[in-house]
Amino acid sequence: MSVPIRSRNRPRARRRAPRELRDLMTTIGLTNGVANIIMQLSLPPVGHGVSESRVQSGSPRRYPLKRARTTGQYLALSVLGSDEDRDVMRSAVAEVHKEVYSRAESPVRYSGNSRELQIWVAMCLFKYYVDQYTFVYGPLDEATLDTLTKAAEPLATGVNVQPGEWPQTWAEYRARWDATLPQLSIDPVVHREFETLSDLTFVGEAWGAIGYALAWLPGPAYRFMTRATLPPEFRALMGWDWTAADQRRFDRVLAVLRRVDPVINPFAMQLAYRLQVADFRLRRRLGLPVLGTLKINETLIRDGGGRRRLARRRAG
Repeated sequence: MSVPIRSRNRPRARRRAPRELRDLMTTIGLTNGVANIIMQLSLPPVGHGVSESRVQSGSPRRYPLKRARTTGQYLALSVLGSDEDRDVMRSAVAEVHKEVYSRAESPVRYSGNSRELQIWVAMCLFKYYVDQYTFVYGPLDEATLDTLTKAAEPLATGVNVQPGEWPQTWAEYRARWDATLPQLSIDPVVHREFETLSDLTFVGEAWGAIGYALAWLPGPAYRFMTRATLPPEFRALMGWDWTAADQRRFDRVLAVLRRVDPVINPFAMQLAYRLQVADFRLRRRLGLPVLGTLKINETLIRDGGGRRRLARRRAG
């Protein structure tokens, strides 16, 4: 049984209306990342593109810490980076995405550098920021959302999207979002991968028994927060229920976050992003590939391609 989300705890509004993406960052952003990945990959070409990936070096199932770093740096550069930073990241991402394309046996056609697919991913990333703010501080008015929609453009232009292709108003964004929803579906294979992301057991695919042990304690709580922060329409696609008891538990979490977030934010969250930007720039100065060395495996990652030694021991 699913119930609509209705929080009994009234959010505390911030004194200043958010104007930039950095103003939307809250502590709940530490818990709704997989929920946002599910949104992105619910568009079948995106979901199958990731599920059928042969890019070993970019897989969280092979290099979870590296993937967390590179994804975090993409977001940090979109929020705090310079145009030069973003240009370098754009070129690096495009190089990796060239290796993501459908084969004859793929159930849908896709290309990692498709602008249509990248716009959808960027729209989901924008929602990642809007959602984490509204969960803690309540809804935003239309004028503020218009300003933020324009400010979110680097999330899209950081890949293969031209500036004029990004929605310039919240109404345009919502219209495009609503038009995409009927196209969404989750294949059983992709669904299984979402499940292991939501409870963190995917780390075991990289690190074997050590990874599964590390996921054991935080996994159930992270899965709950993934379910809690996933919009109802996506939760329905996953076949996840949402009960009144779940909502009461989530309300208690939000009550704590609404007290904690104003104390540690924006300093702590923005500091993490600034460190990501600093690390990115240091790698450039040292001549290191910002996304690491590209490794391609002809066997699909989901079929065991590029399995690392620790995981091979457990599989054997």
